[in-house]
Amino acid sequence: MKNIGKVMGLYPTPVVIVGVYVGNRVNWINIAHIGIIGLDKIMLSIAKNHFSNQGIEQYKSCSLNIIDRTEIEKADYVGIVSGEKIDKSQVFAHQITEELHVPIISSAKVAMECSLFDNYKTDHHDNFVLEVINTFVDENVLNDDGKIDYLKVDPLMFEMPNRKYLSVGEELGKCWSIGLNKEE
Repeated sequence: MKNIGKVMGLYPTPVVIVGVYVGNRVNWINIAHIGIIGLDKIMLSIAKNHFSNQGIEQYKSCSLNIIDRTEIEKADYVGIVSGEKIDKSQVFAHQITEELHVPIISSAKVAMECSLFDNYKTDHHDNFVLEVINTFVDENVLNDDGKIDYLKVDPLMFEMPNRKYLSVGEELGKCWSIGLNKEE
């Protein structure tokens, strides 16, 4: 194996469109630096200079929207223009949730309404620890057991080293069962 230095190697990750109010205006930002913290928290890592951070701090809430490849142009756009300079509120058709009053994308396959639990600040990033309050799902992506089928979601994926968008592949097998066939 070749050592390529201090490179983050945990890609690809799903593109997440964060919905937030900044002041009285809806704003969207494309963020793929996310992480799962146990079964009840999500970390969203956003560079400190982003406009959306102000809204998450002010309202203590945001939405995380998982979209598919049909939204790639809009997703890329909200990731490259600043909400401080351009009103991005109408880029995605959206609705406002009842509990936390955050915007969620109407066409999102999965949208999570989140409250701010904590902000772990580093030199250059706000690392928002979020608690999922409600999850909204397009019924067409649920399997027969009522669980999200990510092959049906076909989330837009982000890969940082080469700066590319990708898609999900095929199902390879069931977790916690394939290894039962291994001989010792």
